[in-house]
Amino acid sequence: MEKKALGRGLSALISSQRSVEDVLKKEISLEPQGSPEKGVLYLELARIVPNRYQPRVDFNEEQLRDLVESVKEKGVLAPILVRRAGDKYEIIAGERRFRAARHLKLDRVPVIVRDVDDKEALVLSIVENIQRQELNPIEEAHAFERLIKDFSFTQETIAKAVSKDRSTVANCLRLLNLPLEVQKAISSGNLSFGHGKALLGLDSIPQQIRLTQLVLSNSLSVRELENHITDSRLKMGKKQRVTKDKDPYVADVETQLQKFFGTKVRILDNKKRGKIQIEYYSKEDRERILKLLKR
Repeated sequence: MEKKALGRGLSALISSQRSVEDVLKKEISLEPQGSPEKGVLYLELARIVPNRYQPRVDFNEEQLRDLVESVKEKGVLAPILVRRAGDKYEIIAGERRFRAARHLKLDRVPVIVRDVDDKEALVLSIVENIQRQELNPIEEAHAFERLIKDFSFTQETIAKAVSKDRSTVANCLRLLNLPLEVQKAISSGNLSFGHGKALLGLDSIPQQIRLTQLVLSNSLSVRELENHITDSRLKMGKKQRVTKDKDPYVADVETQLQKFFGTKVRILDNKKRGKIQIEYYSKEDRERILKLLKR
């Protein structure tokens, strides 16, 4: 059943010396001398440690409370997948079940022990979370980035393993180019993957932040956001034609200030006197800019 859930694409991520069947079926005994017993074993909760490769960052508290109630009533029904880590056992998949059991102060939980290396543990953890649809787009992006940076995987290989198009993996990774404020909105579910993809079409960080605030305050759909971006580009084109004769020095300083403050900055120059306008789009954004000014 696990093999079916994880998919054939896993073979693309496992080393040539080990097949998917080896990784999924090679259980190890809890007894030092080995034991003929296979399948689900029961392990003391104190001997289990969280997954250092855990791709999930945000654990929904409400969902976790529901799981705690379920475990309290029915017990831990699905075994936690673990691997040896010295005298402890590191979770590969099932950290929510582990957290629920720890909250209830259970003595033992059902586990299946796998003999896997770091790469295989990360792959299994990522795929298991994706199959359960438990990762938000930003978590997926960081997980894919880790596979690429730490294990030299390609986008094509990752796409095959998680049963997605390569373009989907590429667009997911591009989300990490968005400002942190926008990434947080996507992580929390206030912005969708589609919103993030549309915002990537903007070259300006201040524009991305401003439109994020617009989407959040007006509950704009992805299509409405795309239409707004199209209209903004048309207006920007007209504005650039009107201001094309702006002093090159002033324009260059504006660009430098915008990069420094991470927001829109305008210099209204009238030869002898003028104004410098710095925009902000939330209280947090204002405080961030004020800290930069006080440096």
